[in-house]
Amino acid sequence: MESSELNAAPLVSVAITAFNSANWLPRALDSVLAQRTDFPIEIVIGDDCSQDTTLEVARSYRERHPDVIRILERSKNVGIQRNYYETFETCRGKFIAWLDGDDYWTDPEKLAIQVKAMESDPSINLCGHYIRVVSRDGEVKQDRSPSMPPGRYGLEEMLHSCFIPSLSAMFRNGIHRQLPAWYFDLAPVTEWPIWVLAALSGNVVLLDRVMADYMHTPGSAAWSQGDLFRETMEAKFYEQIESVLPSKWHRLVRAEKGKRYEAMAYFLRKQGHFRASREAALKAFRSPLLLDSVGSKTKALFAAVVRETEWRFRRRRIADSM
Repeated sequence: MESSELNAAPLVSVAITAFNSANWLPRALDSVLAQRTDFPIEIVIGDDCSQDTTLEVARSYRERHPDVIRILERSKNVGIQRNYYETFETCRGKFIAWLDGDDYWTDPEKLAIQVKAMESDPSINLCGHYIRVVSRDGEVKQDRSPSMPPGRYGLEEMLHSCFIPSLSAMFRNGIHRQLPAWYFDLAPVTEWPIWVLAALSGNVVLLDRVMADYMHTPGSAAWSQGDLFRETMEAKFYEQIESVLPSKWHRLVRAEKGKRYEAMAYFLRKQGHFRASREAALKAFRSPLLLDSVGSKTKALFAAVVRETEWRFRRRRIADSM
């Protein structure tokens, strides 16, 4: 960034959300400050009442870059969803680039490349790119994510999966204001509802370039709670997202929800929760079909019922023998 840009109205706001990120925030901020742009940017740090020295780190960077960095400070914890939303609300730029405090960008041309793409095509509401997944010590766990091919996508693809990593995303400011009240109760499903809203009124572009590193820390995120938790949260997402979509998309949403219930039935059965497995399998069985076979749903329901029956029979035998 050139010094002449610092007092100008920002074209891009970089929203950095942080909670107990003192060890990693300097790396994230340095990766943003290293961006080579011919347009002004701002950095908005949303700190969710961190208990470590995250706020002190943020203030020290603001002292060095007072015309670029602003801090959204909290006196109490507001939660992950509201921290994201309120940080976005504080952003003044035409575009918002999203970055969590423990992740970082690896390409100094990232913002310039994405702005060029979005300025050249007003139909693009959301622009992402590929990322690497790395461990805390820098070991590359995955050198290119997501698995989707690069290109232009729409609402149908976004309803199938959340394929734009948040640390890669640049979106048009204001899209987040369409979020319904249930968004704040959907943690840790953070970006997916926003991406659906973006795809509902425009296009989504995935650029063919790796430009950021996501730091994977086992046990650090709610998603680390396992497959059952992930499938459950995605089912809840589908239960809610239907309310913001035209009716022509409802069948797709319900079919995708059914797939999550089918997976939930499997994982619940593995954990010995046979009654809950049967209930999930029934929900899957009642959901509409798209391209998937009715056979898989029937198999899931049959397996759930059989295992619950076996479980009840064993309990009865134990009770009779006492």
